[in-house]
Amino acid sequence: MEQRESEIIKRIVEDIRLYKEESIKADGLDSKWEFLVSNEPKRFINPDMTVNVNALRNFRKFTIFIPDEPNYNPSFLNLKNFISGRRRGIKKLLKECFEIIKRHNCEYLLKKYPCSKIGNPYIFKIDNYQFTYRWTKHIYSLGLFKKFLDNKLKENFTVLDIGSSYGIFSYLLKKEYPCSHQLLLDFPEQLILAYYFLGMNFPDAKIASFKEIMGLEKIERNFIERYDFILVPWFFYNKLASQSIDIITNFASFGEMKRKWFEFYIKNEPFLSTRYFFTENRFQSAPTYDTDLTILDYPLKDFKTIHFGICPIFSHTYKSKFLFFSEKLYFSSQYFEFIGERNV
Repeated sequence: MEQRESEIIKRIVEDIRLYKEESIKADGLDSKWEFLVSNEPKRFINPDMTVNVNALRNFRKFTIFIPDEPNYNPSFLNLKNFISGRRRGIKKLLKECFEIIKRHNCEYLLKKYPCSKIGNPYIFKIDNYQFTYRWTKHIYSLGLFKKFLDNKLKENFTVLDIGSSYGIFSYLLKKEYPCSHQLLLDFPEQLILAYYFLGMNFPDAKIASFKEIMGLEKIERNFIERYDFILVPWFFYNKLASQSIDIITNFASFGEMKRKWFEFYIKNEPFLSTRYFFTENRFQSAPTYDTDLTILDYPLKDFKTIHFGICPIFSHTYKSKFLFFSEKLYFSSQYFEFIGERNV
């Protein structure tokens, strides 16, 4: 593993330098993401364009870019774990997520795919199951994928996850469908974490990133099918050839975008030519995010509905109350979940 990690880090540093030379920045971001994109890379990329190896090894523990729960060691015999209202509330939240997984018949998937330890996250354990809050969300999404799309796609299907972060859902899909081809689209800095996460989890995987795709005029299906994972920076979105993607997925991030960027994705050829669309997003983005998007802006009418519902995970959390107690805090908007097949 040490040799594999060394190879991955060497490649990551090469990509960082190439990204720096490209120097394309997204303007007009939501204020929260503008802050994250400006500051989070400094936590693991050094000023000389090398990487902080310790930060990379612990990027999930340090919650770089993406928060998760628990954000403390729940197994440690620490008095704070017993008296802190918030920590006991988070423990309750994680147990609730586990019950949701069982209620929706996804327990076998969680057993099959326990939370990966790459990135060194704090992991919650119950009844021999290992997970985090975010991990259960993607296990649930994998369950929906299997239930509604399992028999509709060829074994070598291509899927583009827009706003992929470091790639939990892509990891799970590749585990469940080994012949599939996973494309991850995000900010370059997020894709660096994805390269580490996926490369360490799949030592034999063929991964294409900036170096492989920068010189391509179009990313065609025959190119995609040569790789297990392709890491696509957002500014190469329109390099994806028409009908090269079988299904586009997006979890939460469409609802975090300004209208300009939302329309950039849904009004261009990669999206317009995909056959299937799977999304879980907020009914209304404001006031959590500085955007006026609502469910009415999503092009759901362009697809025949295979599934529509309200997502049972990500509805609430627990916050501290008077230090020793906790109270349930509902998010400002619930998430809808939609799977559709494009109208012909």
